[in-house]
Amino acid sequence: MTERPDQLHIVTASLETAAIGASCLRQKAIDVPADVSAALLRHVIAQMLFCLYHAGGVGLAAPQVGINWRLVLAMERGSEQPPLVLINPRLLDCSDETADGREGCLSLPGYVSQKVPRSTLIKIEALNQHLLPVQIEARDFVARVIQHEYDHLDGILYIDRLRTLADLERQDAAVRAANAADQLFTMEAPPL
Repeated sequence: MTERPDQLHIVTASLETAAIGASCLRQKAIDVPADVSAALLRHVIAQMLFCLYHAGGVGLAAPQVGINWRLVLAMERGSEQPPLVLINPRLLDCSDETADGREGCLSLPGYVSQKVPRSTLIKIEALNQHLLPVQIEARDFVARVIQHEYDHLDGILYIDRLRTLADLERQDAAVRAANAADQLFTMEAPPL
């Protein structure tokens, strides 16, 4: 029996990120169904927020936690502002100006790259957590985070954007632990 996305059942107490090699990371996500219940959507977003904060990340896409929906969370590191919730996002425009920058991924722990090319300015439209249409212009770091998460919706990982896999660097476990701990102590999960 095939389950429809609006009949999604989350049976664990909290979501966990899928690691590289999981098929859910390479599938193109579908739009969050218009008839999905608000309660289910709030539950998924709350679980994703918990997962994001627990992992000390700055972005998370639903496919990373095994939910094949076009839904992402994105935030500025260390910001007091709650993460952006983008439901069924559509990229409207990307600047021609690009910059190489540092990226890592919760689905590829232990690795980072300083050489991931991204547009420095983007425009995106989506629904927010209240199901209201929003249009966002993001620059620099937040633009990078949104583009990284948007790629997840199309089954693309940041390593696919590297010129060569030699641009991928192993990150020391102590540095990862310190970054995650620092992130956990400086943020509180916002109310939905």
